[in-house]
Amino acid sequence: MPIILFAIVFVLTIFLQRWLHRHIQGLALILTGDAGCAIRFLFYLLMPGVLLHEMSHYVMARLLLVRTGAFRIGIGNTNRRQVSLGSVNIERTDPIRESLVGVAPFIVGVGAIWLVAGVGFDLWPSTGLSIAEFFRRVQLYAYDWTTWLDLYLIFSVSAAMIPSESDREPWGPVITFFGLGTAILFLLGWTPRVPNDAMTMARSLLDALTFALGVAVVVNGITAIALWVLEQTVLQISGRQVEYHVKSSKPARKKKSRG
Repeated sequence: MPIILFAIVFVLTIFLQRWLHRHIQGLALILTGDAGCAIRFLFYLLMPGVLLHEMSHYVMARLLLVRTGAFRIGIGNTNRRQVSLGSVNIERTDPIRESLVGVAPFIVGVGAIWLVAGVGFDLWPSTGLSIAEFFRRVQLYAYDWTTWLDLYLIFSVSAAMIPSESDREPWGPVITFFGLGTAILFLLGWTPRVPNDAMTMARSLLDALTFALGVAVVVNGITAIALWVLEQTVLQISGRQVEYHVKSSKPARKKKSRG
């Protein structure tokens, strides 16, 4: 089913983002022996995605008339003893608007992947989207340096578009409210009637989302394999060891809030 396929690629996108963040830093740490250098390497590598992530928060907040404060792109510490690659100060508001601000990087990130696939590989939702065709176009245009730039942009954006923990904080009350409201309506006998056109549109949107995340999974998956091989090779040559701790090694693009 389409919804199951979407769920699979969504989970893989999250997993690969976290894995890449840890192992990119790990490789840099092995090469330099400097934890600060490892963080800086991750930041510079993902800078386009980090910039898009924070700009998405800022623009969405402004559109929703939520007051914003300092906008920062750069390495810093958060209150949770994690490393931040960027932040936007967002004034506290209602959970719905906070949720929309929090999910903005994902929406904009998916849109950016669509745009790169369309402009770079001539794959548009209106002409049909296929991962197999994406592979074929990459092979066809491999001689062009802009193809590799497009793939890098897909990697950078997709590795930074998943909302951080602070972005997800207001989602709980919103999901609970709408979930309880829907359950009550069903108990009262409400039966939704969805027009066929709406169903078709929803299916097309789901397919497009699945394609965008599928492209991200393919690009990041291949990158992860190459990174793992390189990391193991460097470990064998250098004789060094690196240990990964999920909570401490994952940088957070934290959206700060002020009361």
